[in-house]
Amino acid sequence: MKPELTKLLDAIAHLHVIVIGEAMLDGYLEGFSNRLCPEGPVPVVTLKNRLYVPGGAANTAVNVRSLSANVTFLSVMGDDWEGSQLQQALSERGVSTKHILKASNRQTLTKQRVITASQILVRFDSGSTDAIDTDSEQALIDKLEFLFPECDAVIVSDYGYGILTQRVIDAIAQLQRIFPRVLVVDSKNLTAYRHLNVTAVKPNYKQAVQLLAIAPLPPLINGGMGGISRAEQIKPYEEKLLHLTGAKIAAVTLDAEGAMIFEHGSQPYRTYAQPTAESRTSGAGDTYSSALTLALAAGAATPLVADFAAAAAAVVVRKEGTTACSAEELREFISKVGEAGEAGEQGISPSSPREKYIPNLNQLRSLVTSYRRTGHKIVFTNGCFDILHAGHVSYLNRAKALGDILIIGVNSDDSIRRIKGANRPINPLEDRIQVLGGLGCVDYLITFDENTPIDLIRLVQPDVYVKGGDYTKETLPEAPVVEQYGGIVELLPFVENRSTTRIIKRVCQLNIEQDD
Repeated sequence: MKPELTKLLDAIAHLHVIVIGEAMLDGYLEGFSNRLCPEGPVPVVTLKNRLYVPGGAANTAVNVRSLSANVTFLSVMGDDWEGSQLQQALSERGVSTKHILKASNRQTLTKQRVITASQILVRFDSGSTDAIDTDSEQALIDKLEFLFPECDAVIVSDYGYGILTQRVIDAIAQLQRIFPRVLVVDSKNLTAYRHLNVTAVKPNYKQAVQLLAIAPLPPLINGGMGGISRAEQIKPYEEKLLHLTGAKIAAVTLDAEGAMIFEHGSQPYRTYAQPTAESRTSGAGDTYSSALTLALAAGAATPLVADFAAAAAAVVVRKEGTTACSAEELREFISKVGEAGEAGEQGISPSSPREKYIPNLNQLRSLVTSYRRTGHKIVFTNGCFDILHAGHVSYLNRAKALGDILIIGVNSDDSIRRIKGANRPINPLEDRIQVLGGLGCVDYLITFDENTPIDLIRLVQPDVYVKGGDYTKETLPEAPVVEQYGGIVELLPFVENRSTTRIIKRVCQLNIEQDD
């Protein structure tokens, strides 16, 4: 993780964010079941615990506050028991309920889940989903007009349940023209905000494909060999997505595949989800929106903004239920990933040669599985790399550009002796690993003792297998293996007049000249 993330976490503490949208009460009714109901073939659940937490836009407000920023939450809820529970839950989490309006003609939006043995059996939804009445609408606009000039950023959390009426949207548009602010929109209907001078939109994958009118893809399973990832599908639609939403930035969240971030005038930026076991997390998108907004309001560059939001989301996906990411948790996560070097566990490329070396095939198999699960495109190449020179560096940089993760199979000393002769290698394996691991383009290294890396290729099944231009597919024994499972073979031309053999000959010639 970048050290700038910690500085960014400190910078957001003084910011003031307005969150406007549908407040929801998320209920979790937990118990156990050991019998069926006599009236029908359904389990009888004996409740042991009831938990009520803020959901929807209310969870977004909680996330802003949990990250140590100041938040003002604007919404309309019912004057009922559920509304009282929601207000209490917000107050307990440091979010003021001062600007929440109560309407006697509305029921508070509520989602109640019945859980047993860590499984959700059923969810009950209730509450008003029609548009708010004229009086509530005007009161909400009045509050916006009063509060908007004093904020640093605004998050629109629109679930389509009646709070963001056309009049409210138009009021935000007018205020944005007069007092331009960082404005982030998370909505099922992003085109409704196209005229608002939006800073960023955050559609999830489902919303993005609906907006683009393209067919959705299933999630990648073990790398999804033979098909394309959601990230690859979405990437060509950058300009169309930004045009349809009118936003400067579009962050498309892709579940286990991370996110694609598009920005006018910049190359698309990819972040990756952290490999985790299945969980019952709800509201990770709220966390992402909150962190994204705060980072933008702090003036961070878009790639850093994306990394910050991804890190915050990585914290909450390890939890269960509707939850938030605290500043302390995010600081610990950033520190843990940056200092402890848990690259294999966290799905983040390692930073030191020691961390890059994979000592055994079981670890390699586990690592590849984790990266495939999160949609990374794996590139594999191999070689002796006896004396690393400019040609090698150019070749490896171009290889890395073909995907996300570059794994190198390095010939063992015995393997090189069999192929090159008794006088090779010049540098032993340990030194070669150390030098290769110092290159930023190299993610992982593993040794092999055979003459070819075919066994490694069968295990890794890279998306792209790269070799130098002195080979052809016909003369490359690995090519049929790669193509058999659907991989691609790429042949990259060498840099002219750069080779280990040429360097050795030149050194020998210099020694002869000195002796003479």
